[in-house]
Amino acid sequence: MMPNVTDAFTRFATEFTFDRIPKEILHETKRAFLNHIGIALGGLASDKGKIGIELAHKMGGVPESSILAVGGKCSAAVAAFANSELMNGLDMDAVAHIPPIVFPAVMAVAEARKSSGRDFLAALTVSQEISKRLSNVLLSIMGVSISKYGKTPDVFGNSNEHIIGAAVGNALLMGLDEPKIREAMGIAAYFCSLPICRDWEATNPKSMIKYCPTSWMAQGSVQAALLAELGYTGNAYTLDGEYGFPKIYCREDVWDPEKVIKGLGETWLFPNYHYKPYPCCTYIHSSLDAFEQLQEKHHFSPQEIKEIRCYSKKFVAHPDQHMVTNQIDLQFSTPYCVALMLMGYKSGPAWQDKKALGDPLVREIMKKVVVGVDPDFDKYAKEYPGSWHARVEVDARGQTFVQEQMYSKGTNNGKLPFSDDDFVDMYRTCASYILPDNKIDKSIELIWRLEELENIDELMENLTL
Repeated sequence: MMPNVTDAFTRFATEFTFDRIPKEILHETKRAFLNHIGIALGGLASDKGKIGIELAHKMGGVPESSILAVGGKCSAAVAAFANSELMNGLDMDAVAHIPPIVFPAVMAVAEARKSSGRDFLAALTVSQEISKRLSNVLLSIMGVSISKYGKTPDVFGNSNEHIIGAAVGNALLMGLDEPKIREAMGIAAYFCSLPICRDWEATNPKSMIKYCPTSWMAQGSVQAALLAELGYTGNAYTLDGEYGFPKIYCREDVWDPEKVIKGLGETWLFPNYHYKPYPCCTYIHSSLDAFEQLQEKHHFSPQEIKEIRCYSKKFVAHPDQHMVTNQIDLQFSTPYCVALMLMGYKSGPAWQDKKALGDPLVREIMKKVVVGVDPDFDKYAKEYPGSWHARVEVDARGQTFVQEQMYSKGTNNGKLPFSDDDFVDMYRTCASYILPDNKIDKSIELIWRLEELENIDELMENLTL
């Protein structure tokens, strides 16, 4: 008999209150939250983030939840939308792309409902874990398809399913009982956007909505919980039905309910995020790590470089990486990101500033960058789980300089994880794009001691102008 995923998630959500969650897991939530709030503040450098704010001002609603960076309040659902656009704007959010869906939604509801810091932390933690467990199984469709057909599926979604985890976190902060939490999950599943990631991958120039409309997922998760609170019903057991969400969403035989709930409440999976030191697709990171090491050793000038060759995993998300016409193109272009690094642009909002996008020297350098597939990638991936092998070769000074990278920085699997100080440094870099130093200092302090807060009002005041 197949296990019931819906009931397992509901029991987990209601049983794992703040006091039941291990302290080290709560600390991982704080680290992730600090990182992504900083990214959202830096996301004001993106047109994607700016347009999200503009639309939030048009939609408005009951002034109950804050828009990050610029301030002002709107309805919780609308604030979730705008803050998600900011958080996903730089493409610096961790993989899997859970935070820009879960964090803006749960934060907006917590502010609107005057939730305590303890309840807020617990809801963030539980919703991340549910999302990660769904993602681990549903997103495996990519690997299955690549193994079978040598390409990503014609129909697949990337991260959309996190709307379900976010809806659970929202429902907890609204004080909903188990039947209504199940309804919130069912409504959220039906709100999930179309699995159109392949269509996005194949299109140039790249669109702002990306592989997944994270802002709609965040907003929809709030609306799903609100509807459940009012008595609206959905297919509460769509995760377990013969024709339910997994069958429609996967389109391949990858759904494994036993794997989804195995060790739930005992083994926490979301701390294994791949955090990003660079505002670009994770596929590019190992190559950037390797090039950064070469640059630190040899201090190449742009003029002396003849060619840079980057070899890593096959990359299908940008059909022509030398075509960079907008900020999203830049986020998925190895040549442009390598050129930005060589030119000394500081990783963070500065990479996507209009100055970077229009820099003629960067565009000249990117012409020297060749992108290829690493023939040893699959071998290393099997031998070293969690690895992301890359090899970079630089022709300069009459010779070839070579650097290999087995793991990319930020992999939180014990290989190259970020320290708390690393997260604070990245937060300062991103937050300084908009906030004064006193608010940066205060917001860091408040996030590290979230469990002491009566509500998150003071925190939000220090995350906005």
